Amino acid sequence: MKLLSTLFFLCISLHLFSQFEESIDTSKYASYRLSIRIANNRINVDSNNAEAYIQRGYYRNLLRDFDGALHDIDKYLTLKPGEASVYKSRAKVNYEKGDLEQSIRDINKAIELNPVFYDAIQDRSTLYYKTANYEACKADLGVLLKQNPNDLSLILYLGYCETKQKNYTKAIQYFNEILAKDSLRKEAYNNLGYCYSNLGDNVKALKYIDKALQLDPRYPEGYDKRGQIKLLTGDFKGALEDLSKALTYNPFLSTSLNNRALVLIELKRYNDALGDVNLLLDLVEPTSEILQMRAKIYKELGNPELMEQDLKFAEALKKLELER
Repeated sequence: MKLLSTLFFLCISLHLFSQFEESIDTSKYASYRLSIRIANNRINVDSNNAEAYIQRGYYRNLLRDFDGALHDIDKYLTLKPGEASVYKSRAKVNYEKGDLEQSIRDINKAIELNPVFYDAIQDRSTLYYKTANYEACKADLGVLLKQNPNDLSLILYLGYCETKQKNYTKAIQYFNEILAKDSLRKEAYNNLGYCYSNLGDNVKALKYIDKALQLDPRYPEGYDKRGQIKLLTGDFKGALEDLSKALTYNPFLSTSLNNRALVLIELKRYNDALGDVNLLLDLVEPTSEILQMRAKIYKELGNPELMEQDLKFAEALKKLELER
């Protein structure tokens, strides 16, 4: 049976270096609400207390009341316009709300007000990366590197951008530059492997990925990449072992779930493949390829009704994808 879906490749971890990426601490929700009540009291006493609005907006955002937070930030800006740091805060709220385009507009305003606001430029590079504007991301990374030429994470993300643009030879140069300065960067070895695999040199690719795993035997992205290469070369048993290890160390690694499902299909373990696909759809937005893969699993399991449902959904999504 041919592979049923395009392989999922992920050349970076999901956590960028931006200050946007913060974990949510629900254990502090009670103290957040108390802080909001204190800010409310300050606003009741003085409706023009700008600091009280920004305080309330900060804690509303922590409670994921994004519209309330934006209301308070906007109120602050009417009282104290022109503060770059507040626009940066507004960008963060819109980012967490899921409105990346508005977040970019906010961060651009912050940088317009303060052209040497390097924290904002770093955040903007992250936003550009997440919106697939890799040229703009590289430009911002270049500005940041002029300020801090020894920051290897910036060079790493330049490599990631080139990889996303399929400029694998250029990406390899960046990853090698990192390793010349720090021979223990597992991410650089792993992504060298990814690049060489895309250039058709799987022997060299596996050598670099093996080096990443020697540095960190619990590195899920390393097992993920190696499993992908083994899948492509028809080593289904080895691929299953590596992808399962990746999911042991990171159960939410969507690339490994997708590719393990492909392996399980090749091994005719359709119920297990269906389990992986359903888990995958709990983690990511459905795509036409994932739904087509599940439809073929349903076909093998003798469930034509669910197969037809997925095929119709996949066709509708395919039209939307082509329109974008």
